[in-house]
Amino acid sequence: MSTRNKAKEGFTLIELVVTMAVSGIFFMLAMHVYVSANGAFVSYKKSHEDYFEYNVKKATAEKMLRENTGECDSTGNFSFTGESADSLNEVFPFPEPKCAQLGRERHLVYFLGKLDSTTSAFYGFSATIR
Repeated sequence: MSTRNKAKEGFTLIELVVTMAVSGIFFMLAMHVYVSANGAFVSYKKSHEDYFEYNVKKATAEKMLRENTGECDSTGNFSFTGESADSLNEVFPFPEPKCAQLGRERHLVYFLGKLDSTTSAFYGFSATIR
């Protein structure tokens, strides 16, 4: 039996190395796409969580301003008045709100700044009260 007519039985080392190299390249491309997509998702989720949290704080502040009385002091700071003023001032979602008088009976209550020392973003809030 001649060696030329003998059928090949298996792969050569070169064929296996080339196959592994091509597979590795495809794996690296797939991992790059996965990591990029996962990073974008995490960023999207974080931005939407911050937006939702801000809207909850804004709605809470507007409700507190609508349902409770308050006043502007001579330095332009806003504070609640009445029996539960101390607790309302402590739980108001925006720290140290400012105010300005718009007319005889209307006031603008506003806040611009960081919510606490752990956040890096600036937030703004404003509402008019009577």
